[in-house]
Amino acid sequence: MYKEEENSKPEFMKRPGTNPFRTPDGYFDSIEDRIIREIQLTEKKKPNSSVIFRILKPAFGIAASLTLVYFLATYPFTNKVNTKVSSAYSAPIKADSSLNFLLIDESTLVNAIFSDEKSPVADINPDEMLAYLSSGLNEVEIYSEIQN
Repeated sequence: MYKEEENSKPEFMKRPGTNPFRTPDGYFDSIEDRIIREIQLTEKKKPNSSVIFRILKPAFGIAASLTLVYFLATYPFTNKVNTKVSSAYSAPIKADSSLNFLLIDESTLVNAIFSDEKSPVADINPDEMLAYLSSGLNEVEIYSEIQN
């Protein structure tokens, strides 16, 4: 029994050596005609996009990319420069006003309240103040106006 199993061939080896798959009759006789017909059909189809879209699409892409590069290059630099300049000019003002506030004692405060001198705030005309505020000056320009 053991010897019979050794000599027996596996099931797949018992099959004949010919190819079990076949091509249909006349398949290769008409293949050239079918290929030429498919080529002619693809040549007849026009592209769906017109000439204007084929030209304008890359042009809009280039314009959009240049605009993006411009904004990405200029926006961070302008904000950093304005912030540095305004903080450079506003820091001494804050320091001076806090120093002036610390130097005021009670007698100076009482003298300022009961004195007959007009305060500079009372001389400001509301129309002039509105015109000045609506002029749109930034911190640096306001500081330069005050200094002059």
